[in-house]
Amino acid sequence: MNPACCGRHYFENFDNEKCEDESKDAFDFADACTKEDMIRQLIFNSVDEAELFYMGYAKEEGFNVRKRSTQMKGEFVRNKVWVCNRAGFRKEDEEGYKIREAKPVTRCGCKASFRVKRDWSSGKYYVSRFFPEHNHELHGCMKSYMSPSDKYMLSFMTMYGFKASEVITYLEHLVGGAKKLSFRRKNAYNWLYKLRAKRIREGDMNTLINNLKNDQVKDARIFYKYCVDETGVLTRLFWCDGPSRAEYDAFGDVLVFDSTYKTNRYLYPLVIFSGVNNHGSTCIFATCFLQNETTESYQWVLQTFLEAMGGKVPEAVLTDQDAAMRAAIVSEFGGTRHRICSWHLCRNVRKNIKNSAFCNDFCSLMERKCSIEDFELSWSDIVEKHNLSDNKWVADTYEIRERWAEAYFRDKFMSMMTTTQRAESVNSLIKLSVDHKVTITDFYNHYKRTLERLRNDFTHMQKQSEKEKRGVKDSPLKSYEEQAISIYTLKIYYLIRKEIRDVLGVMGESRSKDSDGNDVFVYRENKEDEVLMHTVIIDQSISKFQCDCFKLESEGVPCRHIISSLQYLRLKKFPDNMIKRRWLKETGTLVINQYPETNPVVGSQEHRFGELNKECLVSSYISSQTEHDTSNFLKHMRGMVETTKESECGSVPSPDNVTPDEGLQDPPIEKVHSLRDPVRNKTRGAAGGKKQKCGMCGVPGHKSTTCELKKAKTTTSPEELRTNGEDSTEIPETPYQETNRPANHGPNLEHLGSYDRAPQSTLVFNMQRNRPIFLNMQPNTNVLPLYSHVSYPTVVAPTQNMMGPNTSLLWQQVGLATGNAPYLHQNISNPPSQGTPKIP
Repeated sequence: MNPACCGRHYFENFDNEKCEDESKDAFDFADACTKEDMIRQLIFNSVDEAELFYMGYAKEEGFNVRKRSTQMKGEFVRNKVWVCNRAGFRKEDEEGYKIREAKPVTRCGCKASFRVKRDWSSGKYYVSRFFPEHNHELHGCMKSYMSPSDKYMLSFMTMYGFKASEVITYLEHLVGGAKKLSFRRKNAYNWLYKLRAKRIREGDMNTLINNLKNDQVKDARIFYKYCVDETGVLTRLFWCDGPSRAEYDAFGDVLVFDSTYKTNRYLYPLVIFSGVNNHGSTCIFATCFLQNETTESYQWVLQTFLEAMGGKVPEAVLTDQDAAMRAAIVSEFGGTRHRICSWHLCRNVRKNIKNSAFCNDFCSLMERKCSIEDFELSWSDIVEKHNLSDNKWVADTYEIRERWAEAYFRDKFMSMMTTTQRAESVNSLIKLSVDHKVTITDFYNHYKRTLERLRNDFTHMQKQSEKEKRGVKDSPLKSYEEQAISIYTLKIYYLIRKEIRDVLGVMGESRSKDSDGNDVFVYRENKEDEVLMHTVIIDQSISKFQCDCFKLESEGVPCRHIISSLQYLRLKKFPDNMIKRRWLKETGTLVINQYPETNPVVGSQEHRFGELNKECLVSSYISSQTEHDTSNFLKHMRGMVETTKESECGSVPSPDNVTPDEGLQDPPIEKVHSLRDPVRNKTRGAAGGKKQKCGMCGVPGHKSTTCELKKAKTTTSPEELRTNGEDSTEIPETPYQETNRPANHGPNLEHLGSYDRAPQSTLVFNMQRNRPIFLNMQPNTNVLPLYSHVSYPTVVAPTQNMMGPNTSLLWQQVGLATGNAPYLHQNISNPPSQGTPKIP
């Protein structure tokens, strides 16, 4: 039973050494005298028990509780006081303008209170003061109490990637609806925020580095490296663990290199290195956070990646069209094939070329498996057909055709990948648990959970491939299929089995010998609307097999044409040179045997909690079938809870120290004084929105707090202005006297002359703020244009010769347009004869 459910149960279940008669079981809260007397006789084992009791009592009575004071003596609580939340009076608001709306006045000097004091001889707490009377009506307490069990569930489930809103909904379901939950959603969000702040109280980056050090105790091959700027702020962070390094040793021939955004509160881009394992599923090799995505940053990332992976360079890299990323790959992975993601390129062509017919032809040509000569001819045809030979984007894309056209990758192994879709799927998987508000420490915890799920899937598929025995149909090619099922994983076996069975659709045209003595086979294959001819060349002396479809080279899987040739040569098995070892079962077995414990160790308290939850779930379902079974089950459960509380090892955990990580505590944090948390980056990857205009001058691109008109506080002399060679917008120290301010705050020009102005200045009267501002300018002319700003009507008039060569720039700063407009002469008090211009 949740002890916060009812004050009656609090009273009935707490041990009362001073009142052991059976009358307390029949205690009636409706009798105020009896209730007051009985409560004063209560004795508690701890302060937490006293708090639990008073919280339940308050809920039963209909008021909320607030902690007033706690007196300590050493490490023990000497006494503690709880009062009604309406106790005392609100302090008078200080003078001055406040933006926030004032909260409703709720305090009325209520005297209701509850105080416990420690008995030093027994170590228990007795009630030293209890005042039950209230000077206000009790309308029912607001739901604000979170029990330790509720806090634990929130912490436990959010730690494993559940969103707080989902956990709260689940708790509402457990108690029978939102009305029966003892706290509001806002209380849960506030508590989680405090809990996260407590976890990184020594700094986000310091906590993360210490977590990595702690993980090195369990995994000695964890590698991490970071950089800071001159102020100690973290700018780059790279890390990978032992299993990831083992997977890279086995499957690191093709690397997917991609970045994503909005995964942390600092808006640092997240770079993920991923690949494909022997089951055709995604594996993560390493992760990195960067402050910016420059070529220098990517060069550091690739250098660190090679350092972590023992200098092993991948055979091929797949990325998007990022120029900085491409330059870094050329610099650090000089001999590596670089391929651009076909999906990104198709999107870019539709964005840059507004010709749907050309876009379709371009994407079709990009994916066509043809020779380089055929590609060049087809490219010339579609460019001439759509009259785009002079288009710059088309010309620039053609220059890098070796990085995206399938014709240039027909004989290159790419792990069956042409896009960065795997990296995008990993990004989506990670973003299910994080958003742009989480700390990097919390991200690291969620990231480990993601790795755990991926590696659990890998382990499951590996065991399934090793144990599962599949039957093979009797056929002339049965020996090839039996070999494939015995050495390849299930994913690759299905691909090879398809090729084996499609041999029936291949017809041999001829067999001959070339000048080098190699066997040459020519095959005809009938497709739906065309006939394809393929040539296979086999050098038996060195076991070299090559087909012009290049399936063996590009995917590591023998094609139907080569299998048909092996049959003609009377070979019963695939030669060793034809077998791609990265697709074998034994490769995955070596990875798992090298790091058998790839999952994080579960804490002892977490394990016990999980076991109890599992058993209680079964018992609850069975007992809930009838009212009688439910009543008996609740009675036994409450008795067991009380027995556990009274035992030496059983105690109610402190609400301020609830954590699901007992048994996996981090070591004391060693603060790195040179490492500071980063500041929030500007939003990356989002489309540019409408710029907000400055409230001072009306010009977009900056705020009123950074406006030049406000920043300038001292008057610059004409000599300094001539030295600088530009207009100044500084405001003099004493722009005007408040005592001279006219009663009428309108824009009448007659009032402008009554303000005290600094010499060599231009007066600008802002109608929105009803005050003048002054602009210092280089003397050059005796007239000044009068304009009115659309959002903030402004009157501009000279006090002396103020016009300079850069005046038009100044009017743009102030938010005034240029063009024909009425002019004001130097003497403000004597306007032109045509009358005073009116403000629109």
